[in-house]
Amino acid sequence: MRLVRVDDAVGLMLGYDTTYVGRDGATVLLPRGHIITREDVEKLKDSGVYFVWVMGDEEGSDLMYEWEIAEAVASAVAGRNIYVKPARQGSARLLTTVNGVLLVDSNGLKTLNLSGNVLLITRQNYVGVVKDDVVGIIDVIPLSMRRQEVEELLKLKGLVNVEPFRRTRLGVVITGTEIYQGRKSDLYYPVIKARADRFGWSIVYREVVPDDEDKIASAVREAVNQNAETVVVTGGMSVDPTDRTPIAIKRLGAEIIAYGVPIKPTTMTMIALLGDVPILAVSAGGIYYSDFNALDIFLPRLMADLIPTREEIAAMGLGGLLPNYKLTIHP
Repeated sequence: MRLVRVDDAVGLMLGYDTTYVGRDGATVLLPRGHIITREDVEKLKDSGVYFVWVMGDEEGSDLMYEWEIAEAVASAVAGRNIYVKPARQGSARLLTTVNGVLLVDSNGLKTLNLSGNVLLITRQNYVGVVKDDVVGIIDVIPLSMRRQEVEELLKLKGLVNVEPFRRTRLGVVITGTEIYQGRKSDLYYPVIKARADRFGWSIVYREVVPDDEDKIASAVREAVNQNAETVVVTGGMSVDPTDRTPIAIKRLGAEIIAYGVPIKPTTMTMIALLGDVPILAVSAGGIYYSDFNALDIFLPRLMADLIPTREEIAAMGLGGLLPNYKLTIHP
């Protein structure tokens, strides 16, 4: 391609989209491949465009242009359960073909981004996603690159993957004597149900029990007997005298992975394994912070059978103070 003044571009083929940036964002003014007319010249000038790229001498060139680079690199980094949707100019999107958990090779991403020419931008690792969600974007910075440079980047393969949910059946145990006796409404079940509906999980067991360790333990066992593949227990997670959930889970003989996670809100969270069935016990903070809490961080991972280790959980303290946490509210 070559750069020419718009006054000299009449009759030539546009080699690159021209864009107009307004209050509502950028829109394509004239697309690549358009033959420029005299009327276009005034339109371009009105939009602040006085030079354009036009086609010429592309055959035999060892250059690749940004739209070619974006699609090629996106196709290379797309791994399991990912498909590519090219966007205009130097951008391509990575989308998931399944419901599951995003897994990104962070070292490979860093290597690609250090190239200085092509950037991979993704959602956070281990986030829950649903079919056709955009999980990453490839953006190309220069207009063109040498083909050999691009081929080096294409060696970075399969950086972005989605692990499908291996578990789909959920059991829910709501604790609280005040809820059991009808003194208060259960506000937690709708929070869990919203996640289940979004990700395509079914709730096969639901029970409300008082703050009694034997009854809590019995309900968790019954959830497993009803073929729940993961059990969520809500409330009763602190050291208050009436909070019995941690004691109940320990009495079941479950392997405790963590009691207390470095995340605010919902720090008083327990992750355990009863045989091969994960148990996620969350504090009442998930009601007050229903938009995002420990359920969103851990439940998708558990449903994808990606059980976090104690070391991984400990590292979550970096960034664990979530934007929605309000210091004026007790956790």
